[in-house]
Amino acid sequence: MAFKVNKIGTLIYLTIPAFTDTGIVRHCFTTRQGGASEGLYASLNTSPYKDEPAEITNKNLEIICSAIGIDSKKLVMTKQTHGDNVRVVNEDSIRNNTVNGYDALITNLPNIPLMTFYADCVPIFLLDPVNKAIGLVHSGWRGTTLHIAERTLEKMKAYYGTKPENCLAAIGPSIEKDCFEIGEDTAEIFKQSFEDYDSIVFPKKNGKYLADLWSANMQMLIKAGVKKEFITESKMCTKCNSNLFYSYRRDNGQSGSLSAIMELNY
Repeated sequence: MAFKVNKIGTLIYLTIPAFTDTGIVRHCFTTRQGGASEGLYASLNTSPYKDEPAEITNKNLEIICSAIGIDSKKLVMTKQTHGDNVRVVNEDSIRNNTVNGYDALITNLPNIPLMTFYADCVPIFLLDPVNKAIGLVHSGWRGTTLHIAERTLEKMKAYYGTKPENCLAAIGPSIEKDCFEIGEDTAEIFKQSFEDYDSIVFPKKNGKYLADLWSANMQMLIKAGVKKEFITESKMCTKCNSNLFYSYRRDNGQSGSLSAIMELNY
């Protein structure tokens, strides 16, 4: 099952049918279409950490949050570091709205929307429909080699009693293998991190390598106990689809940010 493309006027955003069908979450993955940003950030930059007037970014957040039925003023977001730190979002996080230094957020509190940012890195949505808990994971190549998705599931188990075999997961739009060239040093980090290295990293004739972050994170989720049939893959490349997505690699770091947003609602 793929992600669903939703359109409201010029606004385009993605949702996960399996998550929607549970009836207990509101969520989306944003595209670059339908916002108020201009220039490099045109048009739906959702990150307040970019060099853009706050009123423009806030307007974009209001646009997308209104479309999916959540309150943009309640968003809890994190300034990510490409690490493997997982933050439990509790009452303190809600008061501060921002929890810097984390690349994954989890909560079991209803009506508290979590938000993480992307522009090629892998977004992973996690939903425990039994214990009613959610997680958002920002898994770039560093986070992937640190197994941040597994760390997140472990923390959901510790705090909420989550059993991975009951979880729904989704791997969102991000850079695909054929667009993600890495050097020998990075390839070696993958080799040290994954037993199935040969199914994730592929040598090129120019001495470089291609890394398959989709496969790496799929393997990671399954190894952690998530059933393959419960995992939705978007299979949409952010670098290839310039009309829909920002891409750090394609745009040489000069772009807006996409976002994963999700809240429990029951």
